[in-house]
Amino acid sequence: MCALPAAQVRPTYAALPQSVREFFDDQYRRAYQLVADARHPVTGLYRDAYVTQGQEKLPSSIAATGVGLIALAIGDYEGWESEAADKAVLTLRAMAGELPGLEPAKDQQTGFFAHFIDIETGARFWNSENSTIDTALLVSGALFAREYFRGHREIHRLAVKLYHSVRWEAAIASSSKGEVFLKIEQGRGVDPLAPYNEYSLLAYLARSTSTGKRLWQQVYSPERLHLMPQQLVGPGRSIICEEGNIPSSFVYQFPYYLVHDYTISPVYNTLYANIAFADRLSWVECHKAPTFVWGHGAGVTPTGYYHPDSISDNPEHIASPYIIAGFLPVYPRGIYDLYDIYRTIIPYDKEPAACQQGNQSGSPTGFQDAYRYGLSRFQYDPEAQSPWYPEHTSVIDWSSMLYGLTAFKHGTNFFANHNRLNLLALAS
Repeated sequence: MCALPAAQVRPTYAALPQSVREFFDDQYRRAYQLVADARHPVTGLYRDAYVTQGQEKLPSSIAATGVGLIALAIGDYEGWESEAADKAVLTLRAMAGELPGLEPAKDQQTGFFAHFIDIETGARFWNSENSTIDTALLVSGALFAREYFRGHREIHRLAVKLYHSVRWEAAIASSSKGEVFLKIEQGRGVDPLAPYNEYSLLAYLARSTSTGKRLWQQVYSPERLHLMPQQLVGPGRSIICEEGNIPSSFVYQFPYYLVHDYTISPVYNTLYANIAFADRLSWVECHKAPTFVWGHGAGVTPTGYYHPDSISDNPEHIASPYIIAGFLPVYPRGIYDLYDIYRTIIPYDKEPAACQQGNQSGSPTGFQDAYRYGLSRFQYDPEAQSPWYPEHTSVIDWSSMLYGLTAFKHGTNFFANHNRLNLLALAS
């Protein structure tokens, strides 16, 4: 099934048929609501995920809190949040250590935050690492809020304070090779990683330092991306990755929305379109799926473990619709893929056909709980014994859904206008 006529190209929000527009508007609002519902009303921190049971027991993820700050800007823009700026101030005060009773766990020498913290006290949770990339996602959200709520002195002050509280150069293992550290322990970087795109966010934020500037200019700037390891994925199409090791598609999506130079770069937009092409092609060729089922994302699988699915590593055939949404700027026809998934696989505002017919293998309660916020992950496996419903949706992974739908409706300029790293403003 394909809702889009073959002759139609590059659909826009304004030109969507009424039924698709109604689906879009509903899914867009639900995409925002998942993030909004993850927020703690007293501390302003955001829980790591939506889970069907035990939500109140989850800690905050600093990456989710970064998403929450961007979501507040989107909510304000759409008119969904009447107190967005005040909520952003509370969140920023908490992470800047200015909220009484809450002290975010972090490496004291470098300022990199613990990945998971208690949502009420800020204490380290699950013995989590001081994460370089998750700190970058948090601070990117703070700087996005600063740009969106421009002129709000308190948001500006707190975002700048949070940015300067981190010694970004400590995450750089080698500026010439583009290597960055996965985590920080007692002021020192641990587990260096070869360059790949998710960590370009760290390079982007480190540009205010001399080492970071060299890292960006020599490796990560759009003008240098062609020098990174690449792999052909189709005639005239290549993507950045190590040979035979294509990462999960979210690795390319986070930088697209959060790194200004990539959002506006023709080079990165071509790369971005190519990975979308490769993702779609692998589902048809390797998973024998209909053309509207695709999206190699990350999340919990039927075995109960969190897994970053990828083109070369998705053994349980899990499709992530939020990945489709994230690629809408370069593959806008994906909106019809999402609509087809909604109509035929995840009618989230209705009971699935199997449950309506009394099929004992499907639970209407489980289905409704899993897809409370719309098109989350599902298993496309004709040999599966029974339907699988995701009981866990990570906020950071879900961000691709919210960002992609925002960009489809309002254009990528919404992100390009607010994800600038204004070094002059940060110096003040």
